[in-house]
This record gives sequence, C-alpha cells and structure tokens, in this order.
Amino acid sequence: MNKLLIALLFLLASLQAFAQDKKVTEKPKMQFMGAYDAGQAGANIYKMFDPAEDVVCYILMPETAGRKAVEGGKWIYDGNNIGSISCLKVKLPVVPLVPSAPQR
Repeated sequence: MNKLLIALLFLLASLQAFAQDKKVTEKPKMQFMGAYDAGQAGANIYKMFDPAEDVVCYILMPETAGRKAVEGGKWIYDGNNIGSISCLKVKLPVVPLVPSAPQR
C-alpha cells in the first residue's frame, strides 16, 4: 500500500512539473488571398490560405462588426445574422509543369 501511495505521489508530481513547462506559442496566421462580393449588402466573401495545412477557406462575414469595450481592455462583439466558413484541401499538381528530357 505504501509503495502504491509513493508511486502515485511521484506520478502526480511529475505531471505537475510537465504542465508547468508548457510555453505559450503564437498561433499561426492564415494568408489573405482576396475579397469577393457576396451579393448581399454589407457582406463579403474572404478567401484565406493556411500554408501549414495547404487549406483554402472561404469566409462569408459582415464588412464591419459592432463592438464595445469592457473592463481589462477587452472587447465584446455584437452578434450578427450572417456568417459561414467553407474550407478545402488544396491539391498540388503531381505532374511536373516542365517536361523532362527523354531518356535514352
């Protein structure tokens, strides 16, 4: 019983040490590729690219978002009734664009 309790305490202590070693990393950013008319007043479709995952996303959202300041220098954004996101994996060409010289 004593050995089990000591092992459990050691495990908990090592987990706490591991959790303290985590560092805050900056989130990766998507690249803006373009804006398109959504056919609806006050809304656009934005095309974004995630180079880490080779994903393109189309985001339908309002041109502006209402917001108000709260304590601590943070913002609360007003709700809206439009918004959508669609993402797809980019397929890279498999065949080289420049033909190779014929082999002899």
